[in-house]
Amino acid sequence: MNTKIEIKSALLGLVAGVAGMLIVGAASERPAMPGRYQIVAAAAHGLVLDTATGQVWSRSLLPNYADSDFSRPKIGDKN
Repeated sequence: MNTKIEIKSALLGLVAGVAGMLIVGAASERPAMPGRYQIVAAAAHGLVLDTATGQVWSRSLLPNYADSDFSRPKIGDKN
């Protein structure tokens, strides 16, 4: 059995395959970014992490404990 591969056909197939892979790669979605705020709670303690600035707020979750900074809005005016 004598099989001949034409150079033009092989190159055309290679170029079409590479172009198809580039088109599919360019059209795919970017991975989602994690949320800006990450919240963690344990038995008696809670944390809020701002992933953009690295700032962390913590609060004891025990009854009769008040922490006014923890309940303030995290975005906006930092008074």
